[in-house]
Amino acid sequence: MSKRALPSLLAASIALATAVQAETADDDFFEYSLQELIALDIPDVTSVSRKQQRQMDSAAAIYVVTDEDIRRSGVTTIPDALRMVPGLQVAKLNANTWSVSSRGFNYVFANKLLVLIDGRTIYSPMFSGVNWDVQDTMLEDIDRIEVIRGPGAALWGSNAVNGVINIITKKAADTQGSLISAGGGSEEKAFGAYRYGGTFGSDRTEGFYRVYVKTFNRDGNANADGSDARDDWKMDRAGFKAEWKTDDDTSWSFQGDIYEGTTRPALMIFDENQPAKGVQTFTDQDRDQKGGNLIGNWKFAPSDTSDYSIRAVYDNYQNFDYRITEKRDTFEIEFQHYAKLWGSHDLVWGLSYRGTWYEVSDMRHITLYDKNKMDKHRFDQLYSAFIQDDITLTPDWTLTLSSRLEHNDYTGYEFQPNARIAWKATENRTFWAAVSRAVKTPSVSEHAVETKGITFYRVGTLPIPTMFSIKGNDDVKSEKLTAFELGYRELFADNLRIDITGFYNEYKDLIQYIGSNQCVFNNAIAFPYPDTANPPLTVTACTNNPLNPAYLDFPTTFNNNLEAKTYGLEFAADWQVNEWWKLQVNYSWLQVDAKRPKNGTIPQENENLIEDLSAHNVANLRSSMNLPNGWYFDAWVRYIDNLKNARVKANTALDLRIAKQINENIEVSLVGQNIFENRRQEFTESFTGIVPTQIEESWYAQIRWQF
Repeated sequence: MSKRALPSLLAASIALATAVQAETADDDFFEYSLQELIALDIPDVTSVSRKQQRQMDSAAAIYVVTDEDIRRSGVTTIPDALRMVPGLQVAKLNANTWSVSSRGFNYVFANKLLVLIDGRTIYSPMFSGVNWDVQDTMLEDIDRIEVIRGPGAALWGSNAVNGVINIITKKAADTQGSLISAGGGSEEKAFGAYRYGGTFGSDRTEGFYRVYVKTFNRDGNANADGSDARDDWKMDRAGFKAEWKTDDDTSWSFQGDIYEGTTRPALMIFDENQPAKGVQTFTDQDRDQKGGNLIGNWKFAPSDTSDYSIRAVYDNYQNFDYRITEKRDTFEIEFQHYAKLWGSHDLVWGLSYRGTWYEVSDMRHITLYDKNKMDKHRFDQLYSAFIQDDITLTPDWTLTLSSRLEHNDYTGYEFQPNARIAWKATENRTFWAAVSRAVKTPSVSEHAVETKGITFYRVGTLPIPTMFSIKGNDDVKSEKLTAFELGYRELFADNLRIDITGFYNEYKDLIQYIGSNQCVFNNAIAFPYPDTANPPLTVTACTNNPLNPAYLDFPTTFNNNLEAKTYGLEFAADWQVNEWWKLQVNYSWLQVDAKRPKNGTIPQENENLIEDLSAHNVANLRSSMNLPNGWYFDAWVRYIDNLKNARVKANTALDLRIAKQINENIEVSLVGQNIFENRRQEFTESFTGIVPTQIEESWYAQIRWQF
């Protein structure tokens, strides 16, 4: 985007809005006072304490993406909506693959961020990350996305190390009637969704429900030369949600989704059966995915100061990848009890169990094994208990103590405590501090998966690519974090809200790559490193069989012998400039310092990898204008610093949205994304074999009809 384009665009936007505003002020929006308007943007949250509380009072770095934010931004995916959040870094690898991380360690398999949809964990235990291309719902049904930057493990469990993303959908009672959403454009070829909500029950039972169907067909990105990358993305989805009360004290809810779709990521593959061909790029390889989930909730509230709840979840996921076929079933059940004791203690405690069954087949380049033997099945279990006490010390001071004890099949028992204190200096000014411990438990891939022919990494000044064959290690331990946070938030004059957080994190036992004594390929494609005095890994070379001297193969595995420190600052502000114009701005600064033990032989490449995964500076500016006669104009400018490890330069992107409310029920909009850019590369990585592609400028039109 041109450096002169942004100031010119903002000046033109203000001039346009002012001119149109002068014509008339006959709009329902203007009936609200400034205090009412800003209050609409400060919803209560539940993710910090597992109970409803004011966001202003929360002793955590929490940010809320509202349903209005999602609608006004014009985003069509959940990962793109997360770009609005300070402290999160979101980058797109290809047309359907994202890296989403908080406070460092940005990667496609970002493994320190726990993600939930209505309490259902979508964090994959196979590789400690999220398959973002299958995490979706009808965006109009999302009530809010609560994002905690920083540890949330004491309440939500292991892997909630650097943050928690809690996607909360609307109640069925709030989605009554019909809604049709449809559109299409240059990249969003065609999309549509239909939702219907109704009621059921008798004199003693009050119930609400909704059902929906959704489909889309998205075009692929571009290659570096501008040609079509052909990484298209298609998905069909359907779901329902029902809620009812059987009496004044008991409520139930039941919901579920099913989905099926296809992506076509280009893959870099070295086939040991065709070594003379070297590394090949496979295109037009369909990756089919399908699955579904069911969530049941029961809640009994005998009084305003006590309630009991049980949540049960079943999740099925099937992935038909060229490199492996994976089928996974997960069952989870959780009990929770809340009680207000002695007037000053709000106590929440609970127990949970999770069982995960794996079945794999067609293991071409990714192999699941058990005790060095290939295995097609695996079963893992997780038991946990948590407790939290919110103690009201005085009307202005609150102390929160919480902890979680877990037992997993990889590392045994894990203890994760947390302490937070909040000082409510005034009704609209809060200071808070926290100290936390959290762990990231090993994934299946780090313990019992072998990959070969899909990981390529250019080491130092080596002139040719290096291939890494990676095998898991049964002895890998959990990664550990001790985090310190300070925060301040305030609402000024009912129209300006600011939120500032500073943090310092210490990581120990980080998993890193080391040389292995094993030769992965039967025909032993492995070569001594040319610079034997300074090898990137400590490697015992296999038999030198130069079938393809253009490539090196280093067998590797994992261990825990790396440390890191991260520190940074996160700032967010919402400013209701006047009745018709709102500005939202946030900025994040991050520094990552990795450290090798003084007496260790840890490769320098591991240290560089961790330090260079994330950008130092990220910023967002969003402008929302409510113009007369039902017109809306929204602009979103975002900046991200260079990603050294991904070899991506700093870039600025611009999205625009113009919408018209035809009547009470119909809205039409035109959305432009990545304006003024022919194409842009956001991310690359070396460990999955996925070929990066470039994002293009795009436009789409949409209509929403509610009746």
